[in-house]
Amino acid sequence: MTENSSFRRQSGFSLTLLIIILLVGLLAGVIGAVLGASLFAKQGPAGVQGEKGDSGSQGPQGLQGVQGVPGINGTDSILQIVQNRNSTTFATDSYTLMQWSNASVDDSSLKTSIIVQAGSKLFVQFSASHRLEPPMSIWIRIVVDDLYNSSKYECSTGPPASGTYQFPGHIEFLTDALNAGSHTIAVQFYLEAGSSPILERTLTITEMRQ
Repeated sequence: MTENSSFRRQSGFSLTLLIIILLVGLLAGVIGAVLGASLFAKQGPAGVQGEKGDSGSQGPQGLQGVQGVPGINGTDSILQIVQNRNSTTFATDSYTLMQWSNASVDDSSLKTSIIVQAGSKLFVQFSASHRLEPPMSIWIRIVVDDLYNSSKYECSTGPPASGTYQFPGHIEFLTDALNAGSHTIAVQFYLEAGSSPILERTLTITEMRQ
C-alpha cells in the first residue's frame, strides 16, 4: 500500500514537471516568433493620407501699432526760388541814425519784385556779416510790399569792449497767402549807434504753396 502511494506521487510530480517544461517551451517559442517577426519583417506601404480637418476659429486681434509720422502734404510745393548775393562792402555812415532805411538805396540786390500765383506764400531769408567798432549797433528786418515786416536781428557792441568785431546775422520771414501778381521784398536797416558796414550778404526768396 505504501509503495503504490509513493509511486503515484512520483508519477504525479513527473507529470507536473513535464507540463511545466512544455509550457515554458511553448512560451519561449511564442516570444521568439514575435521577436523574429519584429526584426526581420519588412514595413508595409504607407496608407492613404486622411482628409484635412476643419480650420480652427480665428484668434483674437493683436494690439494696434504705434501711429506713424504723418507724411508731407501732397499739395505742398515750391514754385520758384530767387536769390541775390553780394560780397562788396556796404558803408552805412551816410545814413541817419534812429530810423529805418532801405538798403536798396546803395545795393539794388536787396530789393526785388517777383510775380506769384494766387494763394502762394513767400518764405524770405536774409543773411549778412557786420563789422562793428564800439559803440555800434545795427538792426536788420525784411519788408514785403511795405505792408508786412519780419521781426529783426540786432548786432551791437559797446563799452567796455574795444577793437573791431565781425558778427553774422540771419533772419527768416514767412508771409500769409498772397494775391496773384507782383510783390516787392526789401531789406531795411536801423542804425542805433555808429555806422556798422554790411559785408557779405544773401537774400533768398521762395514762393511756395501749402
